[in-house]
Amino acid sequence: MKKCFNKVLVTLCAFAVCASAAVDQCKPIGWATRSGRTSTEFNVTGGGNATPITVKTFSDLQKYAKDSSPRVIYIDGTLGDGWSGTTGSRLNITASNKTIIGLKPGTLLKAPIHITSKASNIIIRNIVIQGPGSNADQAWDNLTIEGESKNIWIDHCEFWDGQDGNADVVKGSDNVTFTWCIFGYKKKSTHNLSNLIGSSDNEPVSEGKLNVTYMFNWWKAANQRKPRCRYGNVHVVNNLLTGDASITNGTDVLGVSAGHMCKVRTERNVFINESNPIYTGNANGTGVNEVIDNIFTNCSGNTRGTGTSFTPPYEYTSFMLKASEVEAAVKANAGATLKNPTECDANYVEPPPPTPDKQYQAEKGTITGGTSESSNAGYHGDGYVNFDKGGDVVVKVKVDTAGQYKLSIDFANGSGESRSLTVSAGLDTVTAPFKATSAWTVWDSAEVLINLASGENAVKFATLDGKDGPNIDQFDVMLVKAAEKDTTEEKPTSNRFANLRSAVAPNVYRVSIFDTKGALVRRMNVESAKVGDVAWITRGLPAGLYVMRMTAPGAGVERHQFIAVK
Repeated sequence: MKKCFNKVLVTLCAFAVCASAAVDQCKPIGWATRSGRTSTEFNVTGGGNATPITVKTFSDLQKYAKDSSPRVIYIDGTLGDGWSGTTGSRLNITASNKTIIGLKPGTLLKAPIHITSKASNIIIRNIVIQGPGSNADQAWDNLTIEGESKNIWIDHCEFWDGQDGNADVVKGSDNVTFTWCIFGYKKKSTHNLSNLIGSSDNEPVSEGKLNVTYMFNWWKAANQRKPRCRYGNVHVVNNLLTGDASITNGTDVLGVSAGHMCKVRTERNVFINESNPIYTGNANGTGVNEVIDNIFTNCSGNTRGTGTSFTPPYEYTSFMLKASEVEAAVKANAGATLKNPTECDANYVEPPPPTPDKQYQAEKGTITGGTSESSNAGYHGDGYVNFDKGGDVVVKVKVDTAGQYKLSIDFANGSGESRSLTVSAGLDTVTAPFKATSAWTVWDSAEVLINLASGENAVKFATLDGKDGPNIDQFDVMLVKAAEKDTTEEKPTSNRFANLRSAVAPNVYRVSIFDTKGALVRRMNVESAKVGDVAWITRGLPAGLYVMRMTAPGAGVERHQFIAVK
C-alpha cells in the first residue's frame, strides 16, 4: 500500500458529464450482451440465481453441464484425466443457462471445453486449461464455441498450449466476449496458433455472425491468430500482446488478422516484441482492420490498418483505458485469479452508524522496530516514538461512529529531508509525507484522512520500504464524515452522473471502490463539492486499476467506471 496523495493517472470520464454504462465485475460487457449484430440488449446471466452446486468429479461436472436445468457450478479441485488429439476427457456444454466457475484461483481443468448445439447464455470463469502442446493435426482446441451457440462470456480464464488452438469461435456462433483471460504458449512449436474466428472462407452459417469482443486479455508468445477472423465484427480493445523469441523464434509471428468478410476494430492495445502485429495477408480483398491509438514497442512488420470497421453497439468508452495504462492493468489482473466464485459481489455489510474519541499518545502503542524516547524536548505525554528502519507502532483507537476521520499527528523530523509513514486501519491504508523540521526538538503537525470502523481499531504507523521515519508523538482523532447506512436498493436508471446532483438532498453521494477482482477496498460518502475530485476520493489507495461505483441513495441511480491510480 503506497503513496498517500495518489495521482489519478486516468479517470476516463468526468463524473458530472459522463454518459456511462454500468460496469460490474460480475457481469459481461461487449458483444456477449447484444442480440446478433444489433443494439438490442441480451442479459447474460448463465445459471442465474440457481443454488450453486459444487462438483468434485469430472463426471458430475459433465452431468450438470449437459442437463436441461439452469445451473451454477463450482469446480472444486483439478478435474479431468487429460487428453491428446481427439481422445480423453472433454467437457461438452450442450445446454443453455450455465455458469461454471473455478472455486479457487488457478482451478485446473484437465479437459478442453466444447460449447455447441446452439447452447446460449453461458458463463465460464476462473479456470485454467493447460493443453498438451500444439501440433498441426486437427486436435481439440482448449476451448471451442461452435454449432450456432451464442451469448457467451469467458472471464478470468487461462488457455495454454492448445493443440490446434487455444480458444476458437466458429460455425455460426455469435455474441461472445473474452475479458481478463490469458492465451499463451509455454512450449515451442510452429503451430502455436491461438484464437480462430471462423474456420473457413466457405462457411455460410457464419455470415452476419461471429461477433466477438476481446477486452483486457493477454496473448503471450503465440505465433499467430491473436485473433484471426472471418465474417465477424470483432472488437480487440485494451489487450496486451507480447512476444517471446525463445518460443516463437524461427516461425512466422502474425498478430491481429482480419480475413474473409471480417471487420476488426483494433483499439488501444499494446504490442511488445511482436512481428507483423497487424497482419493483412488474409484479408482476401474483403477483410478490414481499423487500427486506433495502439502502442507498438520493439515491433517489426506492419502496424498500419486498412479501412473503416464498425461502431460497437454497446457502451465501453467510459471504462476503456488509455493504451499507456493497458500493460500494467492486464499484467496485474488477467488470468484465473479470483479468490472465490462470489468475490466480485463483495458481500459488504455496512457498519452501524456512529462519534470520535481523541488524543492518543503514540508511545503508548505496541512498538516493533523502534523505541519510546524522551530525550528531545517539546513532546506531549511520556515521550514519542523513534522508528528504526522497517519499524512500526500499533495504537488502539476506539470510536463510536464508523466513518472518515482526520488524524492530526504531531511529529519532528530533523533529518533535513521529507520522510514518509504508512498509516493503516482495516482495509484503508494511506502513505503520508512528513516534511523536514528545523531540528528534532521542533514539532509540527501532519493530517491524514482514514476510515475507521465503530468500536476498536488497530491504527498502524509504519516506515516505508525499509527507510527511516519521523519521530511521532500525540495524534488527535476527529470525525470528518460519518458513514451512512444504505437503506435503498441501488438500480441503474440514468445515463448521466449530472442527474445525481438534483436527485439527492443534501448533495451527498455514495462511492464504493472495488479492485478488479471485485473486492471492496473503500466505501465513503462524498459531498457534491468533492464529487469530481477523484484524486481525493482515491487518496491512499495503492497503485492499480479499480472499479468505482457511484450512487445516489434514495434516487435509484448507479454509475460505474474504471479508474487507474498511480
